[in-house]
Amino acid sequence: MGKYKINYKLSHANGALVDKSWESPLEFEIGDGQLDPCLEACVMAAEVGQLQTFLLTADKAFGAIDDAAYQIMQRADFPQEMVIELDAALEFKTPTGESYVGCIDKIENNKIRVNFNHPLAGCDVSFQVLVLSKQ
Repeated sequence: MGKYKINYKLSHANGALVDKSWESPLEFEIGDGQLDPCLEACVMAAEVGQLQTFLLTADKAFGAIDDAAYQIMQRADFPQEMVIELDAALEFKTPTGESYVGCIDKIENNKIRVNFNHPLAGCDVSFQVLVLSKQ
């Protein structure tokens, strides 16, 4: 599909930096999972050697917040020694061995609400990219 070497900066629309690879370029192949497909599409549309900025609305970037991606769990579902804190990111494994990351976003008595939405769901973002090489 294509191999790329890029410098990039991903920010919230409000300017807060989310991620960057400016000091050491990112080398990846389309579809290898290093970049989200919405960002890969921007890279493929960019011209080699030209710094370009893509403004992506939430629906074009990481999607809207999905209420079904919130799960209420019981404190007993977690290891007893685990410290449960707001905004903590935890890895959960399914019975088939797949891993998902969820963030604790509400603690109420023994009920823990875990958000499995992408961390940028519901956010407009700015993706600045400089394609250094394309194969």
